[in-house]
Amino acid sequence: MLYNKRNKSISRTRQILEEWMVGMKKMKNASCGIGGQAVIEGVMMKNKERYAVAVRKPDHTIEVMTDEYKTVAPNKKLTEIPFVRGVFNFIDSLVLGMKILSYSASFYEDEEDRDKEKKSKSWMEKVLGEKAESVFMGCTIFLSVLAAIGLFMILPYIISTFLGRFIDSHGALAILEGILRLTIFIGYV
Repeated sequence: MLYNKRNKSISRTRQILEEWMVGMKKMKNASCGIGGQAVIEGVMMKNKERYAVAVRKPDHTIEVMTDEYKTVAPNKKLTEIPFVRGVFNFIDSLVLGMKILSYSASFYEDEEDRDKEKKSKSWMEKVLGEKAESVFMGCTIFLSVLAAIGLFMILPYIISTFLGRFIDSHGALAILEGILRLTIFIGYV
C-alpha cells in the first residue's frame, strides 16, 4: 500500500515537472516587448504604445510622467512588412528619444533662459504656431540621420575612392574602407 502511494506521488511530481517544463519552453520564446532609454537624471521605459519617464528634479524629488505614443507609420499594415517595419521603428525611436530628452532637460534649464524664451519667440513659432516644436524635432532628426550617413558611410567611401588610385586590389580597398569606418566610429565615440 505504501509503495502505491509513493508511486502515485512520484507520478504526480513528474507530471507537475513536465507541465512546468512545457510552460518554461513557451516562456523562453515569449518576448515582453519592454524597452528603455536613459535620459538626463532619469530613465524612460516603453511597452507597445505606452511609455513612462522618471526624472530626478534639481530638488531631488522624482517626477514621473506616463503617456501614449502614436507611431509615425501612417498605416498599421506598413509595420508588418519586415524592412519597412524597421525603418518606422528607427524613426519612432528617434522621435520619442528626442521628445523625452527635451522633457528631462526642461527640469534643468535656468530660470533666466526660460524668461528669455518666453519673451522672444522664434520665427518658426510665429509662422507655424503650435506645430513648431514637432517641425523642429523632425528637422533635427532628419539632419542627424543625414550627418550620420555622411560621416559613417559617404566620408569613408570618398577617402577610399581617393586612395583607390594608389591601390589596385579591390579586396585591400574594401578592407581599407572598413578600417576607415571603424576608425571614424571609434573616434566619434
